[in-house]
Amino acid sequence: MSEPNTLIIVESPTKAKTITKFLPKTYTVVASNGHVRDLPEDRMAIDVERDFAAEYVLVKGKQRLIGELKKELKKADRLLLATDEDREGESISWHLLEVLEPKIPYRRMVFHEITKKAIVNALETGRDLDENLVHAQEGRRLVDRLYGYTLSPTLWKKLSNKKLSAGRVQSVGLRLAVDRERLRIAFEQNTYWDASAELANAKGELFEAKLVTYQDRAIASSRDFDAATGRYKGKEGTLRLGEEEARAIVKELQGEEFVVTAIERKPFITRPSIPFTTSTLQQDATRKLRISASEVMRIAQRLYESGYITYMRTDSPSLSREGTMAARAQVEELYGTEYLSPKARYFKSKSSQAQEAHEAIRPAGDAFVHPEDTRLAGRELALYELIWKRTLACQMADAQKATTTATIEAGAGTFSASGTEVVFPGFIRAYVEEAEDNGIDKDKILPRLSEGEVCPLKNLEAVEHRTRLPARYTEASLVQELEKRGIGRPSTYATIIKTLLDRTYVVKEGNALVPTFIGFGVCQFLETNFEQFIDYDFTVRMEEDLDRIAEGALKKETFLKEFFLGENGLMERNRQQLTLDNKSESKTLNLRHIDEANPIMIGPYGPYVALEDGQLLSLPYEWTPGSITDADVKTLIANGKRQAEVKTLGPGPNAGEPIRLLSGRFGPYWQEGEGKDAKRASVPTWVLEGGQEEDGAIATRYLSLPRSLGKDKDGVEVVATKGKYGPYISCGDKTRRLNRTDKDRQLFNITLEEALELLSKEEAKGGRKRGARTASVPLKELGELDGKKIALHNGRYGFYLKHGASNIALPDEYKKDEEKALSLRPEEARRIVEEKQSS
Repeated sequence: MSEPNTLIIVESPTKAKTITKFLPKTYTVVASNGHVRDLPEDRMAIDVERDFAAEYVLVKGKQRLIGELKKELKKADRLLLATDEDREGESISWHLLEVLEPKIPYRRMVFHEITKKAIVNALETGRDLDENLVHAQEGRRLVDRLYGYTLSPTLWKKLSNKKLSAGRVQSVGLRLAVDRERLRIAFEQNTYWDASAELANAKGELFEAKLVTYQDRAIASSRDFDAATGRYKGKEGTLRLGEEEARAIVKELQGEEFVVTAIERKPFITRPSIPFTTSTLQQDATRKLRISASEVMRIAQRLYESGYITYMRTDSPSLSREGTMAARAQVEELYGTEYLSPKARYFKSKSSQAQEAHEAIRPAGDAFVHPEDTRLAGRELALYELIWKRTLACQMADAQKATTTATIEAGAGTFSASGTEVVFPGFIRAYVEEAEDNGIDKDKILPRLSEGEVCPLKNLEAVEHRTRLPARYTEASLVQELEKRGIGRPSTYATIIKTLLDRTYVVKEGNALVPTFIGFGVCQFLETNFEQFIDYDFTVRMEEDLDRIAEGALKKETFLKEFFLGENGLMERNRQQLTLDNKSESKTLNLRHIDEANPIMIGPYGPYVALEDGQLLSLPYEWTPGSITDADVKTLIANGKRQAEVKTLGPGPNAGEPIRLLSGRFGPYWQEGEGKDAKRASVPTWVLEGGQEEDGAIATRYLSLPRSLGKDKDGVEVVATKGKYGPYISCGDKTRRLNRTDKDRQLFNITLEEALELLSKEEAKGGRKRGARTASVPLKELGELDGKKIALHNGRYGFYLKHGASNIALPDEYKKDEEKALSLRPEEARRIVEEKQSS
């Protein structure tokens, strides 16, 4: 009997291409390019009264794909749904079944890595669709839609800004960042002093010793200050030194002998970290490779789909027996038997919320490919190598170290010196645990000393220390905190952080995530009016409920009703909020370090303060709540008052009323007249740079716009004017752009004949609406894909790729970084284009 024709549907073309290599010709593998159906974006699309029935629509542009899938389905004898084995993958399979309505037998095909062995095994061990997983994913999608589409319009209304959004997990992530910034603002900065001695041993080897007691009283150190508040909490009898006391002690001890009175050596071991889960991979890769959590997941997805690693969305640190034996075999081959752990290590998740039956992220297969043999390059190679090293390390011997501490007496002072040595490196031959690759040789080693030894003093100085503010979250530490609290799921962490950055609720300073005034405002509004829905514990309980739905222990409808309906449900709380007249209060930020007499407010164009005459003064773009003082705000207001003094530049060209130079949210502008009938014109950049903003003649020219140039042969008026995107001419519905770099000379000098000639010329193919940009010149050619050229361009919103006639957005880290964008290689560009096409 011949082999049945089998259609396999996966999410991405890369995954389809990899799987096809392992299968005979009777198998056809096609990609759905991600989700095929979703909720429409222009409305809630959830019928609350019909048990939260969802209205799904085909994803834009998928009609043709669905047609092709149905055509392939007609040729097949059976259907295998090989989408990822997690809740989202299960949901994609369910939507495919709903759209395709197959009349042939179908099964779920599940695997955790894309190797020949795994694929062949998956063909023989299919299962039914898990409807509980589908319900859990739909519950998450619907609750997130209810949250966002209910609260976001309320934010728009109360904070006067339609760019704002609220999200069930996103808003809690924002609260974490804001709470940390509030800690920093409230932090009590303190200074304390001690002394440091540079000494030598008998061989002349130098080492450092720190003053720890004086006259039998312990010297205050960083441990004597509260890490969260900065307040001093030292025990009675502890000596907290100021500068004067520290310098006096240094002067007193300068002439004393420094004698080693005790040496203590303590051996200890360090065990390797468990294999990577999604969250620990994001944490380690963002620290070591200096890439965003979103980029980590994009690269990991490509590595998985290309068959290099196991599935990258997992809460489990466990390795299969196959993975464990592969790691041990490679450790023995590369480092020798002495570097193997005495017996195989097996790992289990400590989290009660760990979901899905995946193993940890590791190199794929039963024999790991060495990074040098992968043909990978750049970030893909770096991430694969990180995963490879961590996997090997977990089956390696413990690192053996020893700390030596020497006590040194000098008059009334006692000093301490310590160092750590690596006795046996063990797993750190392969993988270093620290945030940076500090290496084996970077442990501070204390030179050999002996009790009773007199150590010559080379230098003794008083040292000032300042208490350190609580560290802001980085992407890595925020992921760690979200996981520790059980907020969200590892697969959502990258999206949470990306949304916070995209909405400018936080900005990046180095690696730190710094909350902005807008971020503070959104958080404050939700805390004040929707406290339950931004509560950490409430969010955790919702995740637990979603897990119960996945287990079949809770109905999706019950979960949604409890969240949205009832006396304390989101719908009722939001209805009550919309009846309140609290817009001004909502827009006023409560910042403990800013005087209530000059509060900072937020509006549609960002943060501002109000002057006494009612004018609004925008805050500098680079200011954030944690980077300014009340004195900064008062100085800004004082300077704003001086700038607000109205300058009159003579009569205007329209009604002869005085022209005044004013300042607004978008900078200086000229105004003729008052009220809604006043004529206004922004002061151009070239005028400001030349210091000519008080030139009445220039102001008159701009206030006289638009210029009427005459009429065309059909009697339609031709005008030259300036708009949002620069100077242009228009005649009816025809427009043509004018020169933007000539200080508007063409705008004010173009004649009717020149304008008509310009209007008669053919516009670029496809036409261009007013304000549209002309095609930019390619900055770099990046090869071809599917016969179409790929090139790097720079546009209004940053760097982007052009594939044929299509514009492809680059990941955020490339958009504004010229060096990084220009360093893109052709293979990286092709992968970005493929990924966008498949999403």
